Amino acid sequence: MKYRYLDLRRPRMFSNLDLRHRVLQAVRRHLDDLGFIEVETPILTKSTPEGARDFLVPSRLQPGEFYALPQSPQLFKQLLMISGFERYYQIARAFRDEDLRADRQPEHTQIDLEMSFIEEEDILLTVEGMFAHAFKEALEVDLATPFPRITYTDAMARYGSDKPDLRFGMEIVDVTDIASGVDFRVLAEAVRQGGVVRGIKGDGAAVLSRKDIDDLASEAAAFGAQGVVPVWVDEHGVRSPMQKFLTEDQLAALLTGFGAGPGDLLLLVAGSRPVVEASLGALRLALASRLGMPKEG
Repeated sequence: MKYRYLDLRRPRMFSNLDLRHRVLQAVRRHLDDLGFIEVETPILTKSTPEGARDFLVPSRLQPGEFYALPQSPQLFKQLLMISGFERYYQIARAFRDEDLRADRQPEHTQIDLEMSFIEEEDILLTVEGMFAHAFKEALEVDLATPFPRITYTDAMARYGSDKPDLRFGMEIVDVTDIASGVDFRVLAEAVRQGGVVRGIKGDGAAVLSRKDIDDLASEAAAFGAQGVVPVWVDEHGVRSPMQKFLTEDQLAALLTGFGAGPGDLLLLVAGSRPVVEASLGALRLALASRLGMPKEG
């Protein structure tokens, strides 16, 4: 904080704050046009648990008692709904005492909405319209609406995440049917126990070494994967721990399923569906990062 005033003089910092201002102004104008009412809800209140620990503030007037900073305005906006305020919004501050992560901070600002007597499609169209308006007003970027939609089941099956990075492909491929006929214990045992065998393809990733694969496997291990089976594809065929267990037809089906060619790398994970999906979701991001695939935007 000592030199923050100097930091804020930098063009980039000023631009960030100016962009934030323009986005919030655009959001307010759009929601006002839709008939929403902006209401500020209390900051010093009772505990409203939202999955994290509360920040507590001692009460001077009532020694031994504490206020809790809100993790969200949930209770107050519900009060507004039953009081007859059918459309409410707030640029709300929220406070959550939890470990820091890339998408988690002790305090943050959220655009909080609540509507009465609506269907699922209503909230989707409202939020999509709000984003489209904000991007147009603040950045002069046109967003096509409605946004592409995907179910949670499909997102986990295709990307291993309910918030997939769509800046690159590398979709998960299910090869359980092929693996069920392969006499490779790691895969066969998983299928026998009702599990699945799925994998991802890294275009041009066959240059990665076994040490690289081990490093990537540690990402999957954090989500319960018992191991990662690599398949290096080159002009002479494949190299893999499961290579000698594959018939020519099985190998052809595997490569066709992934659309793999020389220079590509396949990474397979076997186990229960939730473990495989989460593990491949982490692998997908780690491999893409190593290959320099995610681009800004």
